[in-house]
Amino acid sequence: MSSTKPQAGLTNVTDVSVVDGVISWKDDNNGTDQVKYQNLLFVLDLSQTPSNKNGCIISFLIEDSETPEERFRLLLLSTDAIPDELQQHRINGLPLHLRPVNGKHNVDVIVSTKSGVGLAQQFWKAVLQPLWSAIEEQTGATGLESPNVVITQDAQSVREFARTIGSPNEASQSRTIVLLSGDGGIVDLLNGSSHDEPSTAEQRQALLALLPLGTGNALFHSLHKPLWITEDGKTEDASPLVLGLRTLFNGVSANLPLFQASFSPGSRIVKFTPTTGESSGDDASSNALHLAKEETQVSHLYGAVVASYGFHSSIVYESDTPEYRVHGDKRFGMVAQELLRESHPYTAQVDVRHPSSSSWDSIPGDKHAYVLVTPLSNLERTFTISPASKPLDGKLRLVHFGTIGGERTMDVMMKAYDGGKHIGTKWDDGHEVRYEEVDEVRVTILEEDERWRKVCIDGTIVDIPKGGQLSVRKEVKGGFQVLVDSRVLPSN
Repeated sequence: MSSTKPQAGLTNVTDVSVVDGVISWKDDNNGTDQVKYQNLLFVLDLSQTPSNKNGCIISFLIEDSETPEERFRLLLLSTDAIPDELQQHRINGLPLHLRPVNGKHNVDVIVSTKSGVGLAQQFWKAVLQPLWSAIEEQTGATGLESPNVVITQDAQSVREFARTIGSPNEASQSRTIVLLSGDGGIVDLLNGSSHDEPSTAEQRQALLALLPLGTGNALFHSLHKPLWITEDGKTEDASPLVLGLRTLFNGVSANLPLFQASFSPGSRIVKFTPTTGESSGDDASSNALHLAKEETQVSHLYGAVVASYGFHSSIVYESDTPEYRVHGDKRFGMVAQELLRESHPYTAQVDVRHPSSSSWDSIPGDKHAYVLVTPLSNLERTFTISPASKPLDGKLRLVHFGTIGGERTMDVMMKAYDGGKHIGTKWDDGHEVRYEEVDEVRVTILEEDERWRKVCIDGTIVDIPKGGQLSVRKEVKGGFQVLVDSRVLPSN
């Protein structure tokens, strides 16, 4: 883009053209400006709206990580005509799923202030809220309620919100929940009613719209993978947030596949939460002193991302402890390096039930390093843990390897970052990366030390008593609906 910086608002332009991946135009003073095609969100065709206006509004999201105060910038251009290359991006107003109508349809926006690096609220104020308002204003939309906006206050806010939806007086209403968060917001909604009871039918029929503002954003990246990586491995330059906004305003509803993780009696959710005490200083270490370990009995959780035991679950758990929290985002790598040095052999029995089978197969041996079950392809945008997984196919796949040592474990992880090339890896001593479709996995944990009895369900850590079990199976009941690009729908 040129050095000029049009502010968010409506700018009149003419002579819009697209050449070599760049959209150019002339302003009122006959000056020229341009933006890369990858920043395009959509074209609002005013001639197809109740406003009876002519022309179009072209919207862009400009992201600048080097300028924190202008990290996100919305650019709106008003023009009489658009070139043919932009015709496919036309919309004619707010989609039905974003139109709150009292007594018929609810729309909630969850702004998770602590997700990722804390950009959700900035994104809401600088981009989504003004974009939403501009569409309403320019299209002459009438009779709509304002969306219910929830700015999270603490780690319990999303769960508390989830408990409020699905009440009897809302049973006949549909609902869209726009999540400005990471995967944690999703699992909180799935399990928001309580840890012991499944979500109500009304909750589980809600439509989720994801805007990736967390750390890993595994569900979002897996659902959008066909849009940003082609069969020949080329990557689309559009940012995750651009893809998310395109889907938000032009997506379709699909069933979100879920799994259920069940735990033996005595299992407890373990997490660290801030206490009410005030720290004695401003440094990070003093803040860590006021994190309390909280434990809650749990029998099962619903998930949409990952269930794991071993190296993966230990990273998630130990990076959340007070000792490592003081190091911010660096804590994940620090924990991984420490665990690789220890290369602890996790003592457990792992049994697998394959599709269309009622019998169980046991993985040989009682020492394991990595047991991970997921319906998704990617745990991060560039970390392909299950390359055979397709969006919405609902198939669970197991990734497993035994006690191969720190160096080889690191090699497996690096290959996962290289397009999932860890699959099929074998070593001369008989160890291999095991990868297969499963209907259910059962892990019986035999560790004496509580440290090594942690399992991870979509980022939630559960401590299993010695001799207890984690069982992960496909959830056959309908789950939430999720908004996706129509191009990722399974072909008939």
